[in-house]
Amino acid sequence: MQTTRHTLPHGVGLLQDPTLNKGTAFTEAERDALGLRGLLPPQVQAQEDQVARVLGNLRKKPNALEQYIFLIALQDRNETLFYRLNPGESR
Repeated sequence: MQTTRHTLPHGVGLLQDPTLNKGTAFTEAERDALGLRGLLPPQVQAQEDQVARVLGNLRKKPNALEQYIFLIALQDRNETLFYRLNPGESR
């Protein structure tokens, strides 16, 4: 009997999974190990920096509907970042 080992997706498959995708927050070592080299912008960006950037973009939206659409699109591509957001916090 052969056992199968559950492994995480690599490369594009990993980036397409919103529950695992961290965007530019993947470290250099993670990028090498997970086959992400060349699939992301070259600069690593801490999640705190990503949160600040996304909150700035969110606050530029002209109304609640645009903000909702922006947040749903974020959740569809990067749940880690989506759940780190706190739109009510001041920066």
